[in-house]
Amino acid sequence: MTVAWIECTAGASGDMFLGAWLDLGVPEAALREGLAGLAVDEYDLTVHSVKKSGITATKVDVVTQHSHHHRHLSHIEKILDDSNLPTAVQEKSREAFWHLAVAEAAVHGTEPEKIHFHEVGAVDAIVDIVGSMIAWHLLGQPECVVTPIEIGGGTVRCEHGVMPVPAPATARLLEGFPTYSSGVWGETTTPTGAAIIRTLCKPYAKRPFVNRKIGYGAGTKELPVANLLRIQLGEWASTQTYSGGEHSYQHGHPHHHEDVSSLPSPVEATVIEANVDDMSPEIAGYLIDRLLTLGAMDATWTPMVMKKGRPAIQLQVLCAPEKLPILQTAIFEETSSIGLRFYNVGKLELKRQMSEVQTPFGPIAVKTATLGDKAVNVAPEFEACRRIAEANQVPLKQVYQSAVAEALAR
Repeated sequence: MTVAWIECTAGASGDMFLGAWLDLGVPEAALREGLAGLAVDEYDLTVHSVKKSGITATKVDVVTQHSHHHRHLSHIEKILDDSNLPTAVQEKSREAFWHLAVAEAAVHGTEPEKIHFHEVGAVDAIVDIVGSMIAWHLLGQPECVVTPIEIGGGTVRCEHGVMPVPAPATARLLEGFPTYSSGVWGETTTPTGAAIIRTLCKPYAKRPFVNRKIGYGAGTKELPVANLLRIQLGEWASTQTYSGGEHSYQHGHPHHHEDVSSLPSPVEATVIEANVDDMSPEIAGYLIDRLLTLGAMDATWTPMVMKKGRPAIQLQVLCAPEKLPILQTAIFEETSSIGLRFYNVGKLELKRQMSEVQTPFGPIAVKTATLGDKAVNVAPEFEACRRIAEANQVPLKQVYQSAVAEALAR
């Protein structure tokens, strides 16, 4: 899978994201065509090349007409619903504005649906966010990871007055992401840039990365560092050992010479957990089925004892990182839990294939897991074994063992 490695050494804003995506090769005409489908026309988009500390980059400016008109979240969602943008672009744009609204609502002590403020309603925010999602889609929807984020320092003047940097909404949007400040630079990461990061990105992991292409998006200020957002487009190294130039990366102990070339490459997955002690157990089985239908790799309940000796159950869900939003929504909807925790893990999975073996009782589907060229596990399809055992009035164990023997013999 393609990976976008995003570096925010001078912060991040919506126009910097647009510049970096275009610098990576997103066709400007295609970006403009996508934005033209929005019912928003109070702006002008300019794109030109600049140099920051000697590095050539793409600068995007969204020039808007001065207006005191503030849009609610519902207005933004209707603009997206009425557009002809791809579903993935609409969903990611809607998610980004939702994150913005939730952050602002938390700061001001209100509800997201009641928020009407500059950061969500301004035309430049709409263009920046939707344009970034269009560009991400045009690049093939790469997996996005972000390195520690420079957030600036000092104060910034907002619609509500002078505030510390990062602005309160930005600070909430970046919860869970590593950040740092290099001094009193003012605002380097904006709420719009933070919303894009929260929607598209996960914190980086120390994994070997193969770079294929680099794009630079320029900011406006002159800073002690090059005011650039850099996006490297490539992929995770597909082998256990990766060497390039003078650098090398290797798993395991340096003196361990066992051949691991047949081992599968690890992939990233997300674990969602919740402890529940006040829910009808009838719902538990239903929720597992629903989560698996929505794309979870696995979902389990485990008995446990909570405070005051209360018997309870712990939900644990394994999923691809991009499935986190839809699965956590389902958990909140179906359970009594009011809080979840989640974390990233590495996942190894053997290659599997389905085949059919002939047994004295009839054909049975068998799943075989292999490590390199070696079969390390054989598992007959349980329901097929059960049906055949019942039809032939023989022990299920006998049917199961017969299928395993035939599979191993092959």
